[in-house]
Amino acid sequence: MSLTVVENSLYIFTGLIGLIVLIIMGFSFKSNKLVNLFLCGFIFIASCRFLVLGSYGLQLQKGMVDFPGSFRVVLLVNAPFLYLYFKAIAEDQTRFSWGFLRHMVLPFVFFLYISWYYYSAYYGRTEFRVLNFSFTAIFLSFYLIKSFQVLNKKVWKNAYSVHAEHFRLMRNWTLFLFSICTLLFFRSLTSVVTEMIYGSAISGTNFYILHAVIWLAIFAKILISPEILFGLPHLTKKIHSFTKNEVKIDDKNWIFDQSEITNQQDLKLKDKMDERITNLIEEIENLALNLRYFRNQKITIADVANELGVPVSHLVYLFKYHSKMTFTEYKTFNKIEDAKELIENGFLTINTLESLAAEVGFSSYNPFFTAFKKLTGLSPNEYAISKYQKDETTIVKRLNIVQ
Repeated sequence: MSLTVVENSLYIFTGLIGLIVLIIMGFSFKSNKLVNLFLCGFIFIASCRFLVLGSYGLQLQKGMVDFPGSFRVVLLVNAPFLYLYFKAIAEDQTRFSWGFLRHMVLPFVFFLYISWYYYSAYYGRTEFRVLNFSFTAIFLSFYLIKSFQVLNKKVWKNAYSVHAEHFRLMRNWTLFLFSICTLLFFRSLTSVVTEMIYGSAISGTNFYILHAVIWLAIFAKILISPEILFGLPHLTKKIHSFTKNEVKIDDKNWIFDQSEITNQQDLKLKDKMDERITNLIEEIENLALNLRYFRNQKITIADVANELGVPVSHLVYLFKYHSKMTFTEYKTFNKIEDAKELIENGFLTINTLESLAAEVGFSSYNPFFTAFKKLTGLSPNEYAISKYQKDETTIVKRLNIVQ
């Protein structure tokens, strides 16, 4: 097998791995739409180019050698994509703003210029080749510097005591990705300079096998640690909420001693989870007690995972080994506790039992009645009357209870 065949096969393999990573990112897109959007664009462009180069080199298609002509300028948008990805992580941005489009203005203008250049009498002239190279080098350098500034100031220099493991993972990931992209930048410049010296067409594909190896390292990092797709800001937001809302953990519901684990997949999670159990329980309790998160009857374990910025597998592990209840039972338990608190605070003095069931997240009164009686030993009506019996002035209020 010739070196060329191996090289082009590597390009196709890298492109396919990139598409697999994009599919995985698609499943985690809900957790942080903006962060994944920029990273998706960054990876999509690279994967497409690898597939085009590899398939042409192996003669699987003869239509495209590379991104044609001026369309190669699309590669420049990788620089602002990378910067906007880092900025979204560092500054907790989760909503799209049209202001992001200003970063696409220069690549678009350069695309129009290159389109004119390819069909003008100046095509191939040395001074224009140098001008094009200079603009590209300055453009990429600008966004590398901007990326370094935002990461160094808001991620790399920060120290976190809560969820230290995840923050350390994100800090290492951003440092890794920035370093890798800096290496890719210098590889591209070296390739272009070499092509200019020898008077060949500017493509930036010299030493491109190194490009493929580097991208495989990026994809491997994402596949090994998919937690990085959930980003830093979700956790930061949740951590701030706990510093403001102290949560007392009910030991009756949670197990802190390590249960025996035989499942191999769970054993792999054990090392990641051991240091996080208490903090993760605090986060869930905060959602239940302070934010009344489970009043939404459609909430699933995946929704909770997205809200907390952790993989679903972490919550499955938590409820399997550190909870005395299943996730469904935990939701029901908190809805009933919520209902008891509302009753004690006089909710039924002006509302019906059906309204109470709807308020705490039940689809109708019957399942609420069944769950309430199972967990308290009393019907909602009996529980409410027992709370009012000490106050003779509440006899009239009971009329609302029995409606």
